Amino acid sequence: MKKLYLYIRLSDADDDLKFKTESESIANQRTLLYRFIRARREFDGYEVVEFIDDGYSGTNGNRPSFERMIESLKNGEANVVICKDFSRFFRDYVEIGDYLERIFPFLGVRFIAVNDGYDSDDYKGSTAGMEVVMKYIVYSYYSRDLSQKIKTVMSTRKSKGEFVAAQAPYGYMKDPNVKRKIIPNPDTAPVVRKIFDLALEGKTPAEIAVVLNDYKLETPSAYFMRMNPDSKKFRTASQEACWTVSNVREILKRREYTGVMVMNQRRWKGLDNPRTVWTDESEWQIIPDCHEAIVSESEYEEAQKVFRKIRKGYDRSPDQYLLRSLVHCGACGRTMQRQKHSPVIYYTCLKSVSNRETACPVGERFIEADLERIVKNDLLEKLRLLVDADDRLYAAAAASEGTEENLRFRLEQIEKRIKQISVSRVSAYERYAEGRLQRDIYLMERDKLNAENDSLSTEKERLEKELLALSQSRNRELTETCDMARRTLTADELTNEMLLFFIDRVNVYSGMRVEIIYRFSDEIARLIEQENTAE
Repeated sequence: MKKLYLYIRLSDADDDLKFKTESESIANQRTLLYRFIRARREFDGYEVVEFIDDGYSGTNGNRPSFERMIESLKNGEANVVICKDFSRFFRDYVEIGDYLERIFPFLGVRFIAVNDGYDSDDYKGSTAGMEVVMKYIVYSYYSRDLSQKIKTVMSTRKSKGEFVAAQAPYGYMKDPNVKRKIIPNPDTAPVVRKIFDLALEGKTPAEIAVVLNDYKLETPSAYFMRMNPDSKKFRTASQEACWTVSNVREILKRREYTGVMVMNQRRWKGLDNPRTVWTDESEWQIIPDCHEAIVSESEYEEAQKVFRKIRKGYDRSPDQYLLRSLVHCGACGRTMQRQKHSPVIYYTCLKSVSNRETACPVGERFIEADLERIVKNDLLEKLRLLVDADDRLYAAAAASEGTEENLRFRLEQIEKRIKQISVSRVSAYERYAEGRLQRDIYLMERDKLNAENDSLSTEKERLEKELLALSQSRNRELTETCDMARRTLTADELTNEMLLFFIDRVNVYSGMRVEIIYRFSDEIARLIEQENTAE
């Protein structure tokens, strides 16, 4: 039976997304597409398969269902793709132009954008027309313009003291009567007040955590899950969630409890990158009197003094120690706290400090020097075994290295030219769209570039196959790992970066039992084991 694919996408900017497993917009798109199919007798007997990306931007192709659909089309499993409009498929006009002009025609796929009245069958042997190209450009600029407008609106609202985040800070709740305002939460505000009171009494975060656990008070994550049972936010949290030094410390550091709002703490990296980064504290903006305070400004500042005084007991050179970010409690999985009690540096489990009823190594301090010795000895032994095993493989591949280097150089040149062609194609689009290039000249230039691109792509594929055949005797990951192993074995001193390359984590259990989890692939681990057995 023939198949046709429906592609449906909803951006994560849609307000419905937070409250519905499948938003109304998804349902509306589906209704539109099925109505279109039923009206076309040519699709009678087709099996309809849906690909849905709910909450993904159209500015890039990193969408799970989109990627699965394209892979399926490459395998020849369907020959028709239908979506609501171009923007549902892609907002980048260069990308969608590539699909319409090269990828789909090559795969023999018919593409239909219902609301745009576009059917690739109407444009066989020609470009999609001036109106289609202009829509690509409009959609591309629309995404960037919309992004900037959203950020401007959010910034304006925050500068007025309005609360625009999805969740209120622990201790507060959204005011049910006033939009974009928060008020103290009667369930959790007293807990925040208690934490500050204990800090003002001179108690450390660890001592505060013990008190809260003794009272069996809910942690912020446990409270959130009780109030939002369907949420996936803390789905990996332990069922026996308890107060720790970490979450007590986070509450003591939040200035929002004094009634202010702190702006510009994080910055969005850009339209095509949804990640955010912390800004320098000098860039932060403090908006006073935005909501009811739980603690006064003077109490907050006093708590910070106590907090900073306590922190002086900790070692403050995180970039200089070998096991940074590697040591974990084997019982609860949390990262262990590195502490300095001159002249000894040791690791402890935060949960064992704050929770008396735990399987963690309560009261045990693991000396850093002992842990370093255990980890270094085990790692260096494994690296020696790995290098010995690789020497045999390396000898077999040595004869082909010159040829391999030449192939890589030729591939780099081809890839560079293909990128230049891509830029030239975009430039031709723009000149044609702006009326600076006549249609017949544009088509001639486009065909010439496409022909060269096809020829280079064929040559690239041939070289890649040849290179693969040459390198099969020596896996690339194995090469990189063994090269790093040799550098590590000959280094004057091990560094944290070296350990992080080979080791995922170091689990420490009661009685100084140490488990080292390596990042080795199955193949490399097997080589090490074989070499160890041979000895």
